[in-house]
Amino acid sequence: MTDVTTIPLNKLVPSADNVRKTGAADGIDELAASIAAHGLLQSLVVRKAGRGKHAVVAGNRRLAALKALAKAGTIEPSFDVPCRVIATDADATEIGLAENVVRMPMHPADQFEAFRDLIDHGASTADVAARFGVAETVVAKRLRLGRLSPVILDAYRAGEIGLEQAQAFALSDDREAQDRVWSQLPEWNRDPRTIRRALTEGEVPASDKRVRFVGLDIYEAAGGVVRRDLFDEAGATLLDEALLDRQVVEALDREAEPVRAEGWAWIEIVPDLDRTGLADLSRRYPERVPLSDDDQAKLDRLIGEYDDLAEQAEADPDDADLAERLDVIDEAIDALNDQAQAFPDEVKAIAGAVITLTWDGRVDVLRGLVRPEDEPAKPKQKKAADGTTVVLPASLVESLTAVKTAILRQALLGNADIALAAVVHALASQVFFPATHGAICLEIDLDETPLNRVIGDTDFCEPLAFFEDQRQAWMERLPANPDDLWSWCIEQGRDILLGLLAFCAAASLDAVHGRQDWSGQPRFAHADTLARELKVDMAAWYRPTADGFFSKITAASIHAALREARGKDGAPAWAKLKKTELAALAEREIASTGWLPEPFRTEPKPAPSDDTDGDIAEAAE
Repeated sequence: MTDVTTIPLNKLVPSADNVRKTGAADGIDELAASIAAHGLLQSLVVRKAGRGKHAVVAGNRRLAALKALAKAGTIEPSFDVPCRVIATDADATEIGLAENVVRMPMHPADQFEAFRDLIDHGASTADVAARFGVAETVVAKRLRLGRLSPVILDAYRAGEIGLEQAQAFALSDDREAQDRVWSQLPEWNRDPRTIRRALTEGEVPASDKRVRFVGLDIYEAAGGVVRRDLFDEAGATLLDEALLDRQVVEALDREAEPVRAEGWAWIEIVPDLDRTGLADLSRRYPERVPLSDDDQAKLDRLIGEYDDLAEQAEADPDDADLAERLDVIDEAIDALNDQAQAFPDEVKAIAGAVITLTWDGRVDVLRGLVRPEDEPAKPKQKKAADGTTVVLPASLVESLTAVKTAILRQALLGNADIALAAVVHALASQVFFPATHGAICLEIDLDETPLNRVIGDTDFCEPLAFFEDQRQAWMERLPANPDDLWSWCIEQGRDILLGLLAFCAAASLDAVHGRQDWSGQPRFAHADTLARELKVDMAAWYRPTADGFFSKITAASIHAALREARGKDGAPAWAKLKKTELAALAEREIASTGWLPEPFRTEPKPAPSDDTDGDIAEAAE
């Protein structure tokens, strides 16, 4: 052991033999703040370097922090630094390793509790932040983690959960709730998202359409309490759902005032409308009414200007001013077209309107809804001159309409364009206007599996986001009135109809293997066939991650996946890893291999045998 002596700071220089190369410059400001507040707690290891200088063999980060303090004027350039001087011929690498490897770093959980104890003993967040050279938000986060339930902290120390999972538990200050969620969630399902959902059950996420409509600031101004996640800026939840619902109804009631003034028979405010509840209602739509001479002239002028500018935009698609002007004209044209539609007074006398919210928190007004009891009586069938009516037996009606169906089939068979329009109309009606189901004479049924319910967290699923964007684009293109969809289809060219047909076909595609399905169902094989024909590269769209995949399978399965992906057994040390560490390692190791779980794999299309030509010739004979 060498004795500690002091050497002036300006006589110390870094040594090229220092073993710490990676991260040597990280956290110097924090280290300097700690030295200024608490002093140098560990001496430097140096050896003579000539010309009165000493080279620092171990402690270059402390040297850099001291020089930063001297440069800032906090200490003198000649500040006496405690040092241990080693022999000139001593092995600097061995000494550096001894200081850095043998020393056991403090576990983060111990750091969190130490910060907690400082605050609990009277230190302020600002004071602790200054003394350790970190931001106050860092202190607040460590304090929140230090106040976790002992059960959660012990699990973190033991490696049963990672830091992200501990941060998820820190969303709630309720230790009993943390312990309850820990005990209720199975080991394979303790990913951060699941933990946060379990802790905030019964609360309203800030992304809820009601919050978007009312505004988080307005909710808080009324005394509403918000739980904010220190570790996830988008993770706020609202605790007073009753207050939020009152605010929504009050705001929608204000939005309903101009709708009431339109003279409807009834108005209902339904913030969260289940559209299947409208199935018993019929719906009337506005009728076309002539514009005034001035408005019609204005509309004609705008349409002409739009057409001229659209041609210029094709020639110069990068002209932002031109694109902005086109948007303004388009909005003006839409406004005038809206004026050219109106509900007759006799419709308003029997129909009502529902004021609701769209999925993204915008007001949506559904006008022209008629309840069954308000439907006008059907006109009586005309009687013959002698007072009798023509009554057809049901069997005859069935026979006649069968003949009618045969006639229509024969006619449709001879007109491919009308047939294409009819098929697209039948499918699009079900995709975009589900309330009209059963109103189409073509018996083409389309079922759409709600993938967002199956996937759960859809943020990472780029193909689903793309598909929903396309749905929105088609909704903006199609007429709002389902009664107008047929004429719209008839007016479109083949390219438009085929594009819409492809979307509807895609909407019906279902390769979901549910719990109730058996793996040998033919539709799964058909989905693989379709994937091959489409030349889909599944690896370009999906990558197995620790949270989304590996944490949900057993450790044995993770090892098997690593063997499949790497083509060899893993390092022996892998067998000693905790589940969360193994999942994170698997994500890193497999990321560049292109390995995919079995459901994403499609077998290559079998090559034709060498005897194919002979088989065909033999069959021909």
